[in-house]
Amino acid sequence: MSKLTQKVINLLIFSSISSSFWAIYRVVFNLFLRDLGYTNQFIGRMTSFEMLGAAILGILIGILGDRVGKKKMIIISSLSFGILLLIRSTFPYENILLVLGFLNGGFMTSRRLLLDSYLMDVTDSSTRGAAFGYNFAIFMASGVLGNFIGGFMGEYLGLRLTLYITGVCYAISPILLRKLPESVRDKRVTLKKVLDFSQYNKEEKYILKYYLLRTAAISFGAGLFVNFGNIIYKDLFNMSPSLIGISLSIAQFGAAAGSAVSPLLGKKFGPFKYTFILNGIVIPLIISLGFIRNPFIFIGIYALRFTFTNMTNPVETSSVLSALPKNRVTSIYSLRNAANFLTRSLAAFIFGIVSVLPSGYTYLFLISSVFYTTALIFMYKLFVPLRKNGVLHQLYSNNS
Repeated sequence: MSKLTQKVINLLIFSSISSSFWAIYRVVFNLFLRDLGYTNQFIGRMTSFEMLGAAILGILIGILGDRVGKKKMIIISSLSFGILLLIRSTFPYENILLVLGFLNGGFMTSRRLLLDSYLMDVTDSSTRGAAFGYNFAIFMASGVLGNFIGGFMGEYLGLRLTLYITGVCYAISPILLRKLPESVRDKRVTLKKVLDFSQYNKEEKYILKYYLLRTAAISFGAGLFVNFGNIIYKDLFNMSPSLIGISLSIAQFGAAAGSAVSPLLGKKFGPFKYTFILNGIVIPLIISLGFIRNPFIFIGIYALRFTFTNMTNPVETSSVLSALPKNRVTSIYSLRNAANFLTRSLAAFIFGIVSVLPSGYTYLFLISSVFYTTALIFMYKLFVPLRKNGVLHQLYSNNS
């Protein structure tokens, strides 16, 4: 495996810093709203607005990334996210939270979208699997640090002050990209071209179809609870912010460690077998979360589910994107992003309704398991052409 270039290393450093502050925001913001007296129904509705913004604005930001440059759009998105977070934390009124939540969702998701597509620009088949694995591991490891620090900051500095610090630091984090050259730009990219599937061949259309279907299914299943882990721990076990941060950090640590070795595991066992088996194990774990109410066992099961689901992400993502036209990666990723957040938006809305019912969390996890099962079927179909066309062997020297 070739050595990572300085461009890739610079992107990974930025990823680690920005991901840490993003994780602090995630663990603190919902608790901040609960502390102000907002209900699960409102938090679910606000999260739904964020996901809609992520889906709709994500496509537009992806197109702008291709047209004006990914580095420039990362800077703009980071500044905008930081400013919006400061405004929402200072004026946490219902209408402001909903309207700015929509905008915030677009800027929130664009960092991952632009960063992953930028990695495609600066890697080849010899380094891409490792680069995606390291980036996802860094994203998760930064989450460990962010959740851990965010929980303690929220408890001892106050939730609002923690959000202020996070907003400022996130906004200035792109300074780490100052030495990185701008990506290649293509001003011919338009929304019409993004939605034009006629230029794909039959195999590419098949891959794209099942990639989007799998994304939609697993995103709906995850959206019923993943964005509300802090609320779930609060409701089921009445945990303090610091304990919630520690609990979420355990899950992030497992995913980080797993993602770091995912290229090696994918090569040893085969990308398909590795991804399929771990995603299959996730389903009974989710079902068990609906019934287990011992906090220690619940935390352990939650961490295993999070780890197994996320540690396979780099292998699947690098394999799929490598089988599709490189000059359309950002556009493709923005479509995947839209499928992800549109379904999460609906799931977040349902969370607000179901979670307040008697045994509501049991129903949420059972419904989620159905969609994870559907996503597993779509994944099997997705990997059929990837196993035949040599992409898996090219990336991992293993077609199984």
